[in-house]
Amino acid sequence: MSLISSFNRLALSRPVQQYRTYVAAKQLRPTKFKSILENVPPKPRSGWQIFCRENLKNYKGPDGKTNIVEANRALSSKWHSLSDADKERYYEIFKKESAAHKEAYDRVLQNATPQELYDENQLRKKYKLKELKDPKAPKRPALGGYMYYLVELRQNDRSFGDMPLMEQSKEASRRYKALSDQEKKPYIEQAEKAKQKYLKEKENYLSQIKKK
Repeated sequence: MSLISSFNRLALSRPVQQYRTYVAAKQLRPTKFKSILENVPPKPRSGWQIFCRENLKNYKGPDGKTNIVEANRALSSKWHSLSDADKERYYEIFKKESAAHKEAYDRVLQNATPQELYDENQLRKKYKLKELKDPKAPKRPALGGYMYYLVELRQNDRSFGDMPLMEQSKEASRRYKALSDQEKKPYIEQAEKAKQKYLKEKENYLSQIKKK
């Protein structure tokens, strides 16, 4: 476990993080196999983490080791004493590094072949790591004519579109049930057409994967 990782586990009194979503280091660089995410830069958890990363080196003892508990206490106090303007610098670094992480992460997934992602996910299953999603994989369409009827209502009925989402769902369901079979037919046909298109795209996608 890295020094920063150890530090973050003990930093119970650290400020509330403004941004929480990130990809854990072990997801980017698993120790059991070489991941396609190997060269993706890690995303920091917060501006506070960057502040710690920048200042932790100042708390090494004569033996070159760092007392994590004492460093945490001192850095937490120092962080709280910073002005909002001083903290903003770390938040800006966080946003910049987060953007670099996302760009690299998305680029790897976009450039990976279905076979590469399949092989990676087989290893991730084995080592109980979160699997990667292929952004290029066919997306399953809405099932049944009701969803296409709902989309049409939202597009064409302004008063309906202004309703809260829960009310929209209830009202659309009531209206759809009141339609005759003939009136429902165009929506059911749309659903079937989308389903067949998806199945064809899925078959083509899976044909690019050779299971081992």
